[in-house]
Amino acid sequence: MEAPGMATEFGQRHRTALTYMLSALTGLAAGAIIVAYRSSIAFVERIRADLMPELLASAPALGLWLTLIAAASYLTYRLVRARPLIKGSGIPQVKAMLTHRVKAFWGTEIPAKFAGGVLALGTGLSLGREGPSIHLGALLGQGVAELSRRRDLARFLITAGGAAGISAAFNAPLAGVLFCVEELHRSVSPTMLTASLIASFAANAVMWLAFGNAPVFAITLDSVLPLNSYFSVILLIGVGTGLLGWVFNHGILVFQSLSARCLPRPALRMLFIFLAGACVALALPLVSGGGEHLIDHVVETRPSWGPIAVLLAAKLAFTLFSYASGAPGGIFLPMLAIGALAGAMSHSWLAGMGVAGAYLHNCVLLGMAGFFTAVVRAPITGAVLITEMAGSFAHFPAFIFVSVTAALTAGALRTKPIYDSLLARLEGGQPGHESRPVVIHVPVMEGSVFDTCGNAAGIMPEGCVLAAIERGDDELFPAADLDIQPGDTLRVVAESSRASRLKEQLLDLASTFEDAEALAGLDLASLVRPATARLLPEDGLDAMRGALAASGDPVLPVFGTDGGLLGILSANDVKNALFDRHVEGAVIVLDVMRSPEPARIPGVTPAELFGLYERAGLNALPAVDGKGVFSGFIFRADVVNAYRAAIVS
Repeated sequence: MEAPGMATEFGQRHRTALTYMLSALTGLAAGAIIVAYRSSIAFVERIRADLMPELLASAPALGLWLTLIAAASYLTYRLVRARPLIKGSGIPQVKAMLTHRVKAFWGTEIPAKFAGGVLALGTGLSLGREGPSIHLGALLGQGVAELSRRRDLARFLITAGGAAGISAAFNAPLAGVLFCVEELHRSVSPTMLTASLIASFAANAVMWLAFGNAPVFAITLDSVLPLNSYFSVILLIGVGTGLLGWVFNHGILVFQSLSARCLPRPALRMLFIFLAGACVALALPLVSGGGEHLIDHVVETRPSWGPIAVLLAAKLAFTLFSYASGAPGGIFLPMLAIGALAGAMSHSWLAGMGVAGAYLHNCVLLGMAGFFTAVVRAPITGAVLITEMAGSFAHFPAFIFVSVTAALTAGALRTKPIYDSLLARLEGGQPGHESRPVVIHVPVMEGSVFDTCGNAAGIMPEGCVLAAIERGDDELFPAADLDIQPGDTLRVVAESSRASRLKEQLLDLASTFEDAEALAGLDLASLVRPATARLLPEDGLDAMRGALAASGDPVLPVFGTDGGLLGILSANDVKNALFDRHVEGAVIVLDVMRSPEPARIPGVTPAELFGLYERAGLNALPAVDGKGVFSGFIFRADVVNAYRAAIVS
């Protein structure tokens, strides 16, 4: 008879293998549909470009074209009205799917997103196909999970589909995987990472068969930016794109609010933006569409900073205006075009001062990486994405440097990541109203509540149950004495109607204390427990036992003859000393006490307090006031419980 442990291990391996197989299927399907999506958009854009001379020369032809644009806006509006989740980029929708905020209907949303995106981008709006490609891939992942009757694998396949989407859209499989790690999950298990890799490379293989392995942008780097130019070229571009990212992120939200206020009826708003966008595309075709031709134009013609500034302002404003329509279309590729223009402008300025004159291509790519990072706040994805486009990792240090600089600049300006802002504004989803259990996966960070508490199941928010703990490829039972470790993933079962709110609370409990706003608001002074007994260093074993038993406290202070605090003594210290020495009569307080650094309250911050706990290896520390006088003990468990109460309430 097979042992239960062997059966459990076999079941887990079977589940992992099935996940990888379905991820490959998701990647192939996503690659095929995104190839069709990209080809359809290119076909409509070619028709528009071929008709451009006739439209500009003939008023009847222009009138007919605008009539077709109006019809396209009406069809797009009907699609968005029928399936509200297809509007916009699609990346906020994928994040909402993974956090159970919305219930997506993949069977109808895939064709609606596909058709709406072709209509919106085909008319000339400054939107990108990359965000919708990620959304289409994620919807396909959900479809594969449901068709295979493995809804328990949905989050793996949705994530794998998103990675496949960006891989096929940009010919950048590694960036697709890293985007899922940084943007969709912020932390993933080995199974999630491997599933995303499989799907990403499967989709990339389909894209290669259709379009070849040429990069999206025809930019080649013949030389590496010299190290002595880092602090002039990269700092300028990093800080500049960080500032521009703040403008872009706020502009997206402001344009959405203004358009809804000026044209409250969605049908009229979409009609106006489609018609105005068509006119802009005719008058200034360089700023229409995603922006590949705009980037190629700047690289090939090398204009001065004046024309670049005009193109930058026009592309930025037209992108904000186009996205306010609510049509299916993203901002991913327009972001890269704006970043390329910012890099080219920086190069023009620097070249005028005799710096980096021969490095236009480098500056263009650095601008892409910096602006992407400032807007999305995913520096590793930005650096790897542009590295894959450049075709050489020799330039990777420069891309990392500019990404970090742009991220720090955006952080100093308190620029919220754009997809988080758009997720907060997401409307129109159909959340599940039926009461059913859903599984929430929560990655544990170092120094979090789950990491430092003794019993994770005991501090779960009301309404959820800890079902299992994933540690690498192993699945562990959540026993009360099991030590939760950083890198573990908690598998929590919750009611569907409360899953979104509960996941936010669980992620707060699993995140590092330094990242949690609630930690800074804790009143540490109120958590200090006064000591009800004290010991002297020469006290013997009987005195220790009597004081600990009489007080009921797990730890007591030890004072010298001058009344000053010498250290602390816990019941565990006494037990360990007895076990080590085997001679009860020889044990005195001085032999077993500890002398940790006390916590000065007020004065110490909660984050610093946890550092003291870690350095001392203790769960309780002596607290002293501003004059260094002992006031009691502050226990790690009390701080954890106060923090939990703050974020749950």
